[in-house]
Amino acid sequence: MLAQNVAESILTMRRMADGYTAQFPSRPTILIPAPTGDVVLVTGTTGSLGCHLLKSLASDTSVLRVYALNRPAKNKATLRDRQKEALIDRVIDASILDLDKVVLLEGELTEPNWGLSANVYEEIHQSVTHIIHNAWRVDLVAPLPAFEPVIRGVRRLVDFALTSPLVSTPRIVYISSMAVIREAPQDMIIPETPVDPAYAAGGGYPESKWIAEQIMYTAAQKTPLDPIIVRVGQVSGGPGGDWSPHEWVPIMVQSAPKLRCFPEDSRNVEWIPFDIAASAILDFRHASNDTHTVHLVHPRPAPWRTIALAIATEFAVPLVPFSEWLARLEDTAKSARNAEQEGASQAARGNARRIRALRLIPFFRSQAIKAKSGRMALGWQEVEVERAVKASPTLADPALRQLNAVDVKRWIAYWRKVGLLTDNSVSARL
Repeated sequence: MLAQNVAESILTMRRMADGYTAQFPSRPTILIPAPTGDVVLVTGTTGSLGCHLLKSLASDTSVLRVYALNRPAKNKATLRDRQKEALIDRVIDASILDLDKVVLLEGELTEPNWGLSANVYEEIHQSVTHIIHNAWRVDLVAPLPAFEPVIRGVRRLVDFALTSPLVSTPRIVYISSMAVIREAPQDMIIPETPVDPAYAAGGGYPESKWIAEQIMYTAAQKTPLDPIIVRVGQVSGGPGGDWSPHEWVPIMVQSAPKLRCFPEDSRNVEWIPFDIAASAILDFRHASNDTHTVHLVHPRPAPWRTIALAIATEFAVPLVPFSEWLARLEDTAKSARNAEQEGASQAARGNARRIRALRLIPFFRSQAIKAKSGRMALGWQEVEVERAVKASPTLADPALRQLNAVDVKRWIAYWRKVGLLTDNSVSARL
């Protein structure tokens, strides 16, 4: 990205952050006691991490009630049906939806009372002690203005917490992303602190996440709000192997039998399974007041070679340097283009198209460049985790399991079940 464009993006990001951090509301003068246990509002529970958060909250005996807020479906499907299907897809027992403590709500944060009835909104406002804001628009090509509704939703949550009648201001656990450091120097270990906007500039998704972080930081400075920002790294499949086939790792794995190779790397990955990530996020809601940023990655990184070797063995293909794997992928893309121009048979063209990684070539090129100087495998950034480990008994547990070949077998079994490792069409997403 050109320096001038970066500067313009940063200016836009700062202006938007300033616009959403003006005139915070005051706390009420008359306050009421908090409930005897935690009452948690969690957003975005139909996605992968959201499903595991809902499961963890439902099984946590210190949580009296869980309000799961999700946007209405475009196809008019009921939230209960959508949530049940999402849980089953992630190999999670959907009977948790029958618990009295679990309350499913459809609404929009940007609407008055979030689109809920006045009675329901007031019930939530007078009882919620913690907010886990997990919902976000996932679109890696949309410009920043397209994300303004979700940014506005963050400010609405801040105002909701500050105007709570409870003695203690509800704590917001904001689920951010490592995307905010995607352009950070590769030789740098990123601290658990606010980051330079230049690290996030260049895409609407990371820019919006950075702005939301600034809303939290500014609210923490100017108001009694005590938020915690959780920058989530790469989350891998849970105990049931559930890992969305639309993400870059499954897409890379799907290429192995077709390219007849798989990339190797001598460095580590900090991937963290969904169930462990969800447990750590629940821990973070009780972090010390001086902790406002944590990095959610595995504190015991696993060698990439352990994972890659298990995948290569499964498909009986050799491990090759990342650059060679990418070269084979690009050669396949070139052959596919030539086949199109030469009027090759539909079957021949279809065989090439079935390699989903072809759609992510620009992403893999970028990672290959970063991999030349990066500290972690495949071009990923190394981050500090000290505050996260201090704030989470889950992450601090010396018995916390590392990723290994058993996990890989679970992922592959899941991907076979959902059709990724067949010729069925599955679209690619980072």
